[in-house]
Amino acid sequence: MTGDICKHNYLRSIGVAHDLKAILNESGVSVDINEALLALADFYDRFHTDILNYHASTIAEYLNNIRWGIYEYLQPEFKRSIVWESQNLPKYRYTYPTVLRSEFAKSCCWELMNEVRSEPYM
Repeated sequence: MTGDICKHNYLRSIGVAHDLKAILNESGVSVDINEALLALADFYDRFHTDILNYHASTIAEYLNNIRWGIYEYLQPEFKRSIVWESQNLPKYRYTYPTVLRSEFAKSCCWELMNEVRSEPYM
């Protein structure tokens, strides 16, 4: 609908207004065709211009699911590699996979394991 609004002139707006009216009626909101025509500008702003606001909660949910997936995927490696050196103070180290030879790779591994020490916030 927003594609039709942005690429066509007002002569095509009546068809989009009928579509909007039908969608609103299915949702329990009764409007006439004039009200639907007046709502097209706001509809366009919401669903075309402010698209990030429209999708923000879904994007946040997807990112959170990815974060949880990474956390769960890395838990076996975290449990395998962490070595607690003291029970009184939380002193620990990691045993690195044998394929990691460079100090940079070991540093990245250390940071990654530290990230999965605790669960994601959401």
